[in-house]
Amino acid sequence: MTKRKVRLDSIRIDGNTQFRDQINQEVVGVYKEAMRGGDIFPPIDVMFDGTDYWLYDGFHRYFAVHELGEKEIEVHYKPGTKRDAFIASLGVNDKHGLQRNNATKRKVVEAALADEELRELPNTHIAKLCKVSDTFVASIRNPEAKAKQKEKVKHHYEKKLLDKVANSDVSVGSTDSHGLDEPKPSLHDGNEPSAEELEANERAMQADIELLNVILEADDKLAVAHEELKKKNFLMAQMQVRIDSLMREKNEFIKECKKLQSQIDKLKKAK
Repeated sequence: MTKRKVRLDSIRIDGNTQFRDQINQEVVGVYKEAMRGGDIFPPIDVMFDGTDYWLYDGFHRYFAVHELGEKEIEVHYKPGTKRDAFIASLGVNDKHGLQRNNATKRKVVEAALADEELRELPNTHIAKLCKVSDTFVASIRNPEAKAKQKEKVKHHYEKKLLDKVANSDVSVGSTDSHGLDEPKPSLHDGNEPSAEELEANERAMQADIELLNVILEADDKLAVAHEELKKKNFLMAQMQVRIDSLMREKNEFIKECKKLQSQIDKLKKAK
């Protein structure tokens, strides 16, 4: 790949190589101010067909330079057609630049599957081009299978919730002298979950289902699960700090109570 400066007006940005819903103007503004302050950005990536330079990676940098009023921009280029630029654009921003969200990744995969040649490739090949997992490609190629998987997960968690509620108040029936069934006192009488507790359990289960759906829809399930685990650990750490603080406050309160009681005892003796 060769590096050179080229005129902005010789760069084509209409090659179907931009998959975001829109250019993030906030990012463009940040890049522009950084460039104005002297920061050096990497060259944008283009394919050169002998006449035009087809941009496939670096749209935010391109627009930042354009808004600065510059006439030229540094590019990395290699010989290639508009189609070569399209294929190369499928895997950009997977690890650098403004990271792709799941909606953008979905559009990338959908564009690949809409291509007459690429759609014939196996999921693993398309996943490699798009820098996503093959299961992510499979879920878009066959949405019915994905829907069944999500429904199965939802059913599993709903069953767990129902089992938990059912087991929270176990009663054993007996028959009295008149032959009528009369329930014996529950093993949990006085300790059965309240309506608020049951509602809290249901909300927790629903949150688990939603979180699992997020992980299942992600192209990198392990990374998403790891990120969610970090969030949970952070929240637990915050809760522990709060608990420790409350315990210290409790101990200080007990000390003050003891001091007051000691003073009261002294006053009683003085009388």
